Amino acid sequence: FQVCKLAVARGWDVTSLSRRGKPTLTEANKSGFIAPQGWATKVNWAQGDSLEPSSYKDVIKGTNAIVHTVGLLFEDNYKDIIHSHSLDDLAKNIQSTIRGQNPLDTGKPPKTGLTYERVNRDTALVVAKEAAKEGVDSFVYISAEFAPPMVPNRYITTKREAEQALLTNTDNIRPIIFRPGFLSTPERPVTLPLAGLLQVSSAILGNSLKGTIPLAQAISTHPLSMETLARAIMNSIENKDIKGIVDVEGIEELANNPKSQNVGASKKDASIQE
Repeated sequence: FQVCKLAVARGWDVTSLSRRGKPTLTEANKSGFIAPQGWATKVNWAQGDSLEPSSYKDVIKGTNAIVHTVGLLFEDNYKDIIHSHSLDDLAKNIQSTIRGQNPLDTGKPPKTGLTYERVNRDTALVVAKEAAKEGVDSFVYISAEFAPPMVPNRYITTKREAEQALLTNTDNIRPIIFRPGFLSTPERPVTLPLAGLLQVSSAILGNSLKGTIPLAQAISTHPLSMETLARAIMNSIENKDIKGIVDVEGIEELANNPKSQNVGASKKDASIQE
């Protein structure tokens, strides 16, 4: 929603594609995004399945950029987790998910039928391939800096597989890959106190625990607001020099400096030249 809201504010023609199409009034009110005559009335809410190009082929014709925000944190019970209204609800929903699955039993399909491979990886690759056919200029993929604690490792490996495929088989489309850490937003109140704690821990620890176990990475990585990420996404689409992987620091840089060339592949090129 944040991406759509900012895109509308910039005067862009915006289409939101999802399996359900336009959000229900109940969902909209809970999220605080829909208001009479508000920005959401200017969005084309389309319905389609990311894995079925025929369901959205006509929708993306003439599009300049696509932002892929589809992702799965847990294969079961994930909706209850992301919509938790308190820390107590969050803990209960995570415990329920963990009790209901064996992380070592990779052959057991999730109850929902949604897997990390299908959602985190395949949806991005199918949409990107179709976008390339339609001449779309830019494809933005929302990845992650690390797998959060208690989340199966396949969450991050499938995202890395998607990244690799997008970077090596782009077919003349510009891949932009964002790797945020923890994201907070007022629309999900439970994220705010967690972001505050991570703000303190990351300031103290810095990059000292980067690349270690998930919990260590989580408490040492600077949290971001969803609004900051959305601004960075908008700026990356407008800034044709941006491509490749953009880390947490790069997201903040790009959100605050739209014309920055010191993020993503441009940052890598600069370091090589030095």
